Parts: sequence; C-alpha cells; structure tokens
Amino acid sequence: MDIPLELSFHNLESSDALKKAVREHVNKLEQFHDHIIGCRVVIEMPHKSQKASGNPPDVHIVVRVPNKEIVVSREYNHGGHKKASTDAYAVLDECFLVAQKQLKDYRRVSHGDVKYKNGEPRGAGGPTVLDA
Repeated sequence: MDIPLELSFHNLESSDALKKAVREHVNKLEQFHDHIIGCRVVIEMPHKSQKASGNPPDVHIVVRVPNKEIVVSREYNHGGHKKASTDAYAVLDECFLVAQKQLKDYRRVSHGDVKYKNGEPRGAGGPTVLDA
C-alpha cells in the first residue's frame, strides 16, 4: 500500500486484538489487487449507551485503488437487523468479505476479464460509451 492503514475507533475502546484482526484482513486484501493505494477502516458504536446492550459496532471500510474507491459499510443498529451478530469480529469478517468480492470484481473489469454479451471485453481494453 502506498498510504499506511488508517484505523479509527469511535465511542469504543480500541483493542490490540481488534487492530491485529483489521491488519490481517487488509493484508489479505492485498493478495487480490496488485496496487492498493490505501485503506481506511472505522469501527464505531453509534451511541455510547449501546456498548452495554450487546449491539454490534458499525464498520466502514474504504479501499482506494487506481481510478476507484471501494466502500463497504455495515450499520446494523439502524436497519432493524434482529438476527445480526453481536460480535465485532464477525461484523468485521463480513465487511472484509464484501470488500474482497468488490475488489476481485473491480480487478476483473479493469484487466478486461469481463465480457459484454456480444463477447467484447469490458474494462481497460474494452469499448467505452464514448466510442459508440
């Protein structure tokens, strides 16, 4: 990564274990794209009073790659997700899986591995709207 990992905790005490888990996830992301510019992760409790209630934290991830920002957010307390996991690590795992999938998809498109229905490649080597 060109820019070091930006990790923030809001209304929540940071822990070495949670920091380590985030770093491991970011290192894994780097296997799926050869040029990640930077990554910002924010883990927050929407309200301090919710710490004791067992609600999961909100997690926001922004991965910057050339020509794109991949953004993943999980805000369980706002959507009425009754079956959501209350474990911060589970929420983190889920967010990074989504980011990993989006990063893979972006890499495929940018390298021209995705094709239109007519068989022509999309992405860096394919036609653009301006060509039509």
